[in-house]
Amino acid sequence: MPNDTTFADRIERRRFLRLSGAAGAAALAGCSSQEELQGDGGDGGSSDGSDGSDSGDGSDSEDGDDGGSSGGEPIGVGVVIPFSGDLSDFGQPMLNGLRMAQEDINAAGGPLGREIELFDEDSETSSTAGVNAANSLVNTQGVPALIGAVSSGVTISIAQSVTIPNDVLHITSASSSPTISTLEDDDLVFRTRTNDRFIAQVMAQIIEDDGADSAAVLYINNDFGAALADTFEETFGGTTTATVGYESGQSSYQQALSELYADDPEFIAYAGYPESGTTILNQWNEEGYGGNWVLHTSLLSQDFLNNVGAEILDGMYGVRTLPPTGDATSSFESDYADAYPDADLFSPYSWNSYDALVSYALAVHHAGTTDPNAVKESMRPVSNPDGETVSYAEVGDGFDLIDDGTAIDYSGPSGQVNYDENGDVASDMVIVRVEDGEFVDQETVPAGELI
Repeated sequence: MPNDTTFADRIERRRFLRLSGAAGAAALAGCSSQEELQGDGGDGGSSDGSDGSDSGDGSDSEDGDDGGSSGGEPIGVGVVIPFSGDLSDFGQPMLNGLRMAQEDINAAGGPLGREIELFDEDSETSSTAGVNAANSLVNTQGVPALIGAVSSGVTISIAQSVTIPNDVLHITSASSSPTISTLEDDDLVFRTRTNDRFIAQVMAQIIEDDGADSAAVLYINNDFGAALADTFEETFGGTTTATVGYESGQSSYQQALSELYADDPEFIAYAGYPESGTTILNQWNEEGYGGNWVLHTSLLSQDFLNNVGAEILDGMYGVRTLPPTGDATSSFESDYADAYPDADLFSPYSWNSYDALVSYALAVHHAGTTDPNAVKESMRPVSNPDGETVSYAEVGDGFDLIDDGTAIDYSGPSGQVNYDENGDVASDMVIVRVEDGEFVDQETVPAGELI
């Protein structure tokens, strides 16, 4: 059962465990082929996934039902995220968040008394590479669960080609396309990231509230971008003058910009990725097209702002999920800074990744097995109301409560992790504006107004 210490005391205990057990934590994290990049905050480089295989395949495919036994082989969890390609900015912050969760879970004894072992692979922001990586993790490492990817198109490809056919539990902490909600997934796909329908609605609201009557949509031509463009057009009360899709990796986007501004829209709603987005917005500025932009969450990193230039983005709006303002979020951010002083925290991807792994570990403990078809039945009971609240750095308390037969309700640094019938979560949204080189919060839009 949880003890009577305060939240602050538990956080202090957690920090002590991290600092005093640094060597042990490094050994646990050694399964990750990105270990050497733990604190560099760079774009991650590529991962071959070969490191960490020395200790066995890390899975339970041989024993099936754990039967509640403790002290068994580590539980392998596959990770397919981008360390290269258009979304490479996100890979390392996500892996850092997963490592923090892994450390907390293992310090608490692990689900069923077994440690979590991470096996990471580079998706390369490519469906082909992502599917190949997932196949390797599932068919070679034998992992019963997989976390990834970032690009919705890559996530959907992995789900349809690998995880669903192989009955592997699949959690994405970053992909946001509405298409994921409607996959024929046999309830194996979950996500700790809000559906993009919310973001598209708020983008439309920003433009309408600014008094603009016209807007165009620029989107990367994949599942993520196309779905957001459709939702924006359905939602926006003014005139959508153009919806323009583009392919990433081009040296020039002048044709797309010309189509976008053919009818002189007052605003651009932009759903894209940082690498191509940097080129697009610099060319927009150089050509003097004018107007204002509303940026998707994926573009709201400090790196992106620095790469494009604060003077170019000044006055632009953005939409992102709003984390809770309580101790869980601030403590996670503080702990992240302590653990990775030279690395970026890219929320929501970092804290959503933490919550993805913790909710999985709690579900395994609740199910008494790593069998994905049993674990999926426990994902909602450990994370949804009603139950005893289990928060950030309290995973050990969650294990104890489950052992005592007490219902729990996990929430973490990303907020409530309440999985609905589609495996989705709903989050409040916050409107931000670029002011003096920073993203400054403007207004919160409750999730209840958007469902």
